[in-house]
This record gives sequence, structure tokens and C-alpha cells, in this order.
Amino acid sequence: MRRKNILKFVSLLGISSFVMLAAASCTSTPTPTPTPTPNPNPGDEAAARELTAARASLTSLLNSKNINVEMYADYAKIQNALKSAYTTAEQTSQNSSATLEQVKSATSNLQTAIDKAATDKKNFDQSHNELLMAYRNLKTTVSQKSATVSSLGLSNPQYSAILKKVNASYQAAEKILSATLDPVSGSVPTPESIAQARNSISTETNPETLKPFKTNADMFNSYQFYKLDSTKLTDVQSKNTMPSNYSFVGYSVGLDNANWSFAQRTVWTNGSDTGSTTRLPNQSADSAQATQPEGTSNQEATVTKPLTDVSWIYSLTGTNAKYTLKFTYYGPETGYLYFPYKLIKQADSNNLGLQYKLNTESQPTPITFGTQANDSGPAATVDSINIAKVMIPGLAFGENSIEFSVPANKVAPMIGNMYFTSNANSERTIYNQIFGNTESNESNSTVVSVNLLKGYGLAADWSTYIAEYSGAGLTLNNENKADEKFYFIGFVGGTSERNIYSITENVQKLPSLVTNQNSRTYTFYVNAPKAGAYYIKGVFTSGISRDLKFSTGDMFSNNNVTVKQLSTGNYSTITLKTFDTSATTGSTQVTTDPADRKTLTLVEGLNKIVVSGATENMGFAPNFGYLEFILNETQPETTNVSNPS
Repeated sequence: MRRKNILKFVSLLGISSFVMLAAASCTSTPTPTPTPTPNPNPGDEAAARELTAARASLTSLLNSKNINVEMYADYAKIQNALKSAYTTAEQTSQNSSATLEQVKSATSNLQTAIDKAATDKKNFDQSHNELLMAYRNLKTTVSQKSATVSSLGLSNPQYSAILKKVNASYQAAEKILSATLDPVSGSVPTPESIAQARNSISTETNPETLKPFKTNADMFNSYQFYKLDSTKLTDVQSKNTMPSNYSFVGYSVGLDNANWSFAQRTVWTNGSDTGSTTRLPNQSADSAQATQPEGTSNQEATVTKPLTDVSWIYSLTGTNAKYTLKFTYYGPETGYLYFPYKLIKQADSNNLGLQYKLNTESQPTPITFGTQANDSGPAATVDSINIAKVMIPGLAFGENSIEFSVPANKVAPMIGNMYFTSNANSERTIYNQIFGNTESNESNSTVVSVNLLKGYGLAADWSTYIAEYSGAGLTLNNENKADEKFYFIGFVGGTSERNIYSITENVQKLPSLVTNQNSRTYTFYVNAPKAGAYYIKGVFTSGISRDLKFSTGDMFSNNNVTVKQLSTGNYSTITLKTFDTSATTGSTQVTTDPADRKTLTLVEGLNKIVVSGATENMGFAPNFGYLEFILNETQPETTNVSNPS
């Protein structure tokens, strides 16, 4: 019983505890919810959001700047106004203190400017339809510049002036495009001015337009030859003509009494062995080659011009005296003028002067000779021919004029034919032309042929002359040459005078070296392509045995070859024969003195060669011509020392 009561008590106690715990749980105090802090200015938050939105709108509009501005690249005035509006708006956007109204105003103003630009462009286009079309065509033409110019083939240096002219036409068009359709300042371009710019490009890039320019530039890239013309020598003090008995007009000895201003080499009859000579027709002593256009290098003889173009200006003395060279030129702005020069007499050596004026230049440019880097050639001498190289900058595209004159109280050197080139590397070709040289390769041998009729040279005596051999009975090495003409130099060596019975007026028998048979020489030049030992080959005529001596530099040089006892053995007919120091057999084989010396040692470049007689027939040399210098490819160049001066 007792145990049952205890269990009942414990059970009631547990239930009571649970009820009390549940009651306690239901009646505990809850945690209070915090109350938000009231905002004293509820409108600020809305304003900030509005300002942020306004700035975003302005930023979005500003982001269109590059696209919008570029749309008006051809409308400078509209574009500038739009750029200014964008700049103002950007300043507001970058201002962190800008108010909502300022931002909105900046946005509105910018939008207005954008809209105005579009309207202005539309209105401009509508009122300038013809201009717009011309402008677009010009832009298209200019955009093709690179491809067009590349197709013209103007990359070579000789075309630089032509390319400059082509580029100038594009530059004129680019200037119009740079100013745009609606310039910031100045007037709106006209359709005519734009069309003119486009047409100029079309003309300047037309291959047919460029063809004569390129042809001219190509010719000057080699050289152009200008024979001296006495009619272009004006206001000289001396009007006298050269002596009528002269054949050669350049001398290796001084002329103290030269009172003429112009002289030209003339060709005479051969006179056979009697020495009686007459001048051939059409060989006026002071004539100019008036029938040959300036600039051509064709020197073929015609019935109206001399057989040779070798000429000299002897004097530029006189008030306003000058020689004028005119030519049409489409080469680079800088060119090079070449001409032979020498002293008339030694007394002039310390008083030389020469100058030129190009086109409209007010002051002349000196031409100096000496050893300085800027000199145009070495000091002038009496017994040698030097070649001037004068650099001429500032040449015009088209017509050019060069006037040569002498400074006050000075005297000019003798000057010869002129050669003009745009290529500083044309020197060798020009030297060959001046001295009548032709280079060739025959049977793997290097050969330099010398045309004594065409090339500049110096006689030492008035009797020395160049003569024509032609007609029935003419033979060369026993072959009939009746249909050909040959030209030989005579009266070299010896002491007797040439007979000139047909000439009675204006005769001057100076210079004269008839008292010394070894002094009557003839000087010419060989432009050797290589240094080495050269055999000598030529054609001669002589009724009796005579010697022909070749020396380098002067007659005292130990670098010499004497060809002995040359004779054609015939007085009555015109008989020509060949000699060849390289021949070891056959009719052209010759004896030399010394016997083992068959070659002259030449340096690369110009070599001065002096010819004379020797011991046979009182020092007279045979009449000779058609010389060839043949390089001995196997012999080392150590035999002698050559003096090219």
C-alpha cells in the first residue's frame, strides 16, 4: 500500500513540475523590436538619386563624342562648334561640385549642339549638291594616291623632280580637303576649284603626260651634249675669226697673240705627200653647228655641218660678254656640267676667273680650279686638257639658262663643248665622249678605240692638221675602200711647213716649232677602263719609212713605244696600212724600239698620250689615225710608270 502511494506522489510531482515549467515559459517578457531613427531631410535622398541619373545621362551623351565629331570631318566650322559644346559639357561632367541644374543644362546644351550640327550639315548638303559631288570625287582620287604613284614608275633617282611635281598636285588637293567643305575661316571652295585640283592630278599622273618628262630625265641620267655655238657668245671684245690656215685649234704651247674669241677644228684635204692642202667645204672657221638641235649627241656628218664638233671659246673678255647655254630639263634639281678647259698662255695662270648665273639668279657663282675640295677641276695648264665638273643646284623643272662670264679684271680659260648630266656617275661616259674614246671587248680583250677626228686633242704647231682620205684608189691593207672615208693626222714631227696655197687671207703661222723636229707633237687622251699594259694598233700612210713614237705624259717619259719604219711604199695612190704592236706574224707586225717594248703602261682613267716622230726621215711621223689600245690581259702592269696628266 505504502509503495503504491509513493509512486503516485512521484507521478504527481512530475506532472506538477512540467505544468509549472510550461506556465513559466508562456509568461516570460518578450525582447522589444528597435524603432527606426527618423530622417529629418527626406528630400536629399531623392535629389542625390536624380543627380546621379543626370550625370549618367551626360556621360552617356559624352561617350558619343568621337563618333559624332568624326561625322563632321569634312565640315570644319560645324565640327569646331560641336567640339566646343563637347568640351564645355566635359568640364561640367568633371566638376564634382556641379549641381543638378548645371548637369542638366550641360546635357541639354550638348544635345542641342548635336542636333544643330546634324541640321546644319543637312542644310549645307542640300544647298551645295554640286560641290559635295566634286568634293567626294576629289577625296576618292586622293585616297588612291599611294597606288597611283606606285604605278607610275617614278622611284628611280632621275625621276625625283617629276615625282615632286606629281606630289605637288596631290598636295594642292590635300590642302583643299584639309580646309574641308565648310572652312573655319575663308570661303567655301567652289566646284570649279575642286574640279581643277582633281584634273591637275589626272593630268600629272597621266602616263602620256609623263612620257616626255621621263624620256628627258633618262637622257640626262646619261648626259646631253651641247656643242659650242658662236652665236651664243655675245658682247665679246674680239670679233675676229680664227686664222684661216688652222686645222687644230687647241695647242700644247702658248699663244701670245690670240685675238679671236671662238675657234672650231676644221678638216682639210690630204695633200698626199706633197703637203699642199685645202680646207674641205662646209668647214667655216667660226661656224656653229646650227643644224643640230641642242642636247643631242649625234655627231654624224651632214652636208650642212662640220665633220667634227671640237670647238673652243678663246675669250669672254668684254663689257657684258657672256656665253649662254639654254636647255629643257626634267631631271633632279641638282645637275653636273662638264667641259674641257686649258690655258691659252702661261701668263694667264695667275689671273683666271670664270663664273655662271643660273636662270634669274642675281649674283653669279664662281667656278674655281685648283686643289681645294670645292674646286671644279685642277689648275689650268697650257700643255694639258683638264675636265671641269661643276655642280649646278637649283635647276628649274623645264627651261633653264646658264650664263658664263668673267669677273672684272680677270681672263677666262679656254673652254670647250659642254656636257650636262643629272648623274654624278656619268663621268666616265662623258670623258669618253670628250676624247673620242670607245670601249669594247673583242675576242675577250679590252680595247679602247680613239677617234682622233671627234676627240679633243692638242697640236704643238699650226701645220699639224687632220685630213680626209677618200675616193678612187683608196685601199686599206690591199682592200679597196673607195666608198669609205678615213681621217688622219699629218705634219707631226719634222720641221717643214704645210703648204696652204689656197689660203691667202687671215693667215697666222703661229705657233711654230719647225726649228725642233722632236717638239712638233700631237696630244690626245685614252680613258683606260683598267690599269695595265696596252698594245697599240692603228692605221697609217707614208710614202717613205717613218717612225711613230707614243709616250705617256710627255716626250721625256720612259713609258714609251716607238713603232719603227712605217711605210706604205706608194706615193701615187692613196694606200693605207695597219700596224699592231701585239702582232707576232702577218702584215701588221712591226718592229719597235726597244725591240721588246710593245706596250704602254696606262693607269685606270685618263692617260695623256703624246705622239711624235723619232729618228727616221728627219723626225717626220707618218700620217696616222684609228688608234686602238688593247689591254695585255697576261702582262703585269710593272713595266713603266704612266703619267696621266
